[in-house]
Amino acid sequence: MNARAAWMGLMLLVLAGLPLAASASCAGKLASLQSYAGKYRADHDLLAAPAIEARLDRLPGNEHLHLERNLHVSGPVELNACHLTVVGNAPHMGTEQDAMLDVDLASGTVIAAIHGGGRIDIYVLADAPTAPRWDALPHAMRAWAVRADMGFPRQQPQDLAQPGSVRLHAPPPVAASAAPAPKATGKAPQIDFDKDAIKPTSAQDAAIRRAAGSDISQTLPGWEGKPLYALALADLNDDGRTDLIVQYSYAAGACGSAGCSGIIVMATAQGYTDKQIGLPNFTTLAVLPTMHDGMHDLQFDGDSPIWQWNGKAYAIPQADLPQSYAPAWETRAAAGRTLALVVPIDSVIKSVSLFCDQGQPVLALLLKMPRPAQPTTMTWVFRGWTVNVAMSPANRDGTLWMSNLSRSDLPEWLAQRGKTRTAQELARAATESTLRLNGEMQGQVSLKDSAAATRAALARCYRY
Repeated sequence: MNARAAWMGLMLLVLAGLPLAASASCAGKLASLQSYAGKYRADHDLLAAPAIEARLDRLPGNEHLHLERNLHVSGPVELNACHLTVVGNAPHMGTEQDAMLDVDLASGTVIAAIHGGGRIDIYVLADAPTAPRWDALPHAMRAWAVRADMGFPRQQPQDLAQPGSVRLHAPPPVAASAAPAPKATGKAPQIDFDKDAIKPTSAQDAAIRRAAGSDISQTLPGWEGKPLYALALADLNDDGRTDLIVQYSYAAGACGSAGCSGIIVMATAQGYTDKQIGLPNFTTLAVLPTMHDGMHDLQFDGDSPIWQWNGKAYAIPQADLPQSYAPAWETRAAAGRTLALVVPIDSVIKSVSLFCDQGQPVLALLLKMPRPAQPTTMTWVFRGWTVNVAMSPANRDGTLWMSNLSRSDLPEWLAQRGKTRTAQELARAATESTLRLNGEMQGQVSLKDSAAATRAALARCYRY
């Protein structure tokens, strides 16, 4: 064995199901819910069934809402061996914010799995909670969690060992003496601007144009004669005056796959203010009865996080923002070398490392699953700027891939530097990088401590 083969072997050490048949008829504590099989949440919401909702109310913090959001885009309820299952993701966030619900009709146990930010929380909601075990989870749940940990690769994983990103929980039933939290009597009505928009008065149109400024100064080519915005009214601060809620239109060029952006123009005793309050892209909007800092809370598209007024703008509270559990870069010593190492989240990549090998800077990827020996490009995306690296297999089973970085800009970016002014500004502002292999999303890595770790690892073989 030559020195390089021995080194690759050391690197590996250092870095290193079939659906069940549907039941014809089920018996048990939740057997009455079998009728939900084959139905969609939009018409028959399994999560709203009283028996299920009572169990989901045991989820801590905002996890009930998180589950609802992460199952917004889902297929029909499936029935396998008297287990009802629903799998889905948050709008436009597949592989990033996902969830799975499993209902055991016989025992009455409900299992909610929530994936987001590189972490998978699995809540086992049983009548008599005990310490949950990974190997006691349904096979389909374990397979889903392993795939979520890998960023949902196309290949089915063979190893269903518990990923490091999985946390198991067993919330206890709510004590009988505890006062139940008040429940809303119904959802706030949604303002659908395609149907509920009103014709603005001349004073309202003038106020909207003053506040919007260049946002609606001209119509996009091909949309001549089409309205630049739609208007709805609501009293957002309970002062008895109706404020203007504006959604821009495609004619204004302010729309995308998540809807169209918009603004709020507040009414005052002296007329309408000249300032705008910005709104994100949305399709529908609900003004909720709850208030913060004198303004009603807002919710978009029926199940977005609640947006609250903070005195200056509408924003999602920090506690409701998707959290990233991507670990920071670190350095390790191996065979007389210094390695810069990071573990991606939501990825089939087990680890990424940089080090000097025979006087050359090297990038190494250790994969969780073998990859065919074919031309492979790894793409790093830093705030929209891409850096491509050609990778080559470095072992027989296709789990270790390497590349010589002597002519690559990647070390510059990881050191938060750049060879152009634009690249420097983006590199300094970047806090994470998304990863792709031949164009397919492969999770993300944090850039925390990347500058110090990579510069230390490449000090002897890369000139910055």
